[in-house]
Amino acid sequence: MSKRPYLVMRMDDIEPFTHPDNTGYHSQHVLGNELTGLHDTLINRGVVDPHHALGGGNHPDNDEIYIAVEGSCILDLGGHPDSGEGSRPWRIEAGMTVVVPRGTFHRLRNDTDRPFTLLTVWPQPAARGANGIHDLRLDTWGSGVRFRAGHELVADGDSLRVVERGAGWDPALPEGS
Repeated sequence: MSKRPYLVMRMDDIEPFTHPDNTGYHSQHVLGNELTGLHDTLINRGVVDPHHALGGGNHPDNDEIYIAVEGSCILDLGGHPDSGEGSRPWRIEAGMTVVVPRGTFHRLRNDTDRPFTLLTVWPQPAARGANGIHDLRLDTWGSGVRFRAGHELVADGDSLRVVERGAGWDPALPEGS
């Protein structure tokens, strides 16, 4: 059995992607098989701008897990799977986790004066058509992941890491530290 590399990086090493039709949401595909080839789990960091709402919808073939990192937001859940009619609003805030089963309508509405940051986890592969912003990122960049300017992926033996040489940033410490 071959040893697979581990990956060490900062989420801010990833370039945020903003859909041109939804400029109040910024998406960073933090982890997926593009970086490690290890699995199909997709982890995304999203930021919803203050006083901005997403359109909402559902993913027929994908469960989604929300982990609220910073701020608070209204999350509409349930109701009609496409329109959300009859959905129930929930207040979510930093430290909370929400499981959104496949086919469930969900919509984020930031009604505050601060950005709302969350991690989204897709435990199943994100096939084409499952998520519009992910599809557009693939079409625009040719990949789900793009590093910010000056950040690069370095392979070093059994590890992968992202460094920012111009700023002197490298997460690797000297051996024995």
